[in-house]
Amino acid sequence: MTLLLLLLAFYGMTVVRALLVRRRTGINPVKLQADDSVFEATGRVLKASIGTWLLISLVYAFAPGWKPWLVPIQYLETEAVHRTGAIVAGIAIVWIGIGQAQMAASFRMGVDSSEKTALVRRGLFSWSRNPIYLGLLAGVGGFFLVAPNALSFGAFVAAWIGIKIQVRLEEEYLLSKHGDAYRQYRSAVHRWIGTRRG
Repeated sequence: MTLLLLLLAFYGMTVVRALLVRRRTGINPVKLQADDSVFEATGRVLKASIGTWLLISLVYAFAPGWKPWLVPIQYLETEAVHRTGAIVAGIAIVWIGIGQAQMAASFRMGVDSSEKTALVRRGLFSWSRNPIYLGLLAGVGGFFLVAPNALSFGAFVAAWIGIKIQVRLEEEYLLSKHGDAYRQYRSAVHRWIGTRRG
């Protein structure tokens, strides 16, 4: 049930943020493409990973007899590992929520090349160029520890690959839209976490 509650908190928070941005700006912040682009392919991978986590959480919450079919990783099936995963995922969800709030009207899910949103550099974005994706990586790592099995490991790897590709695509987009301002930001703040000196 823990995994299901964590996923519902993440989904709920993200949907609420999208609705708030739409209400404030009149723009739909969900920019997931349905074409043959690499953005769409990456989006499909991430959606499949999220769907897999939902399936796993439903099995753990309502059909525990099916857990053996997910091929549990026995040496990770301890209360301490599960608790650690829940704490990591919980912190990650709060971190993601803060990052989404700090993006304010610039919050988007996906890329629309016809738009130019403000370049956010404050708050968590002063320590990471991609704090929301960093939170997602930590979150799926935590989810894996809550439900350590072969399917959740596959979902973690798919999310990790999809996020790493998406980050590079979005950074290219930001460079094309913000030019020197983004170059300066990129030279001052690491992709994942930390500021650069000098």
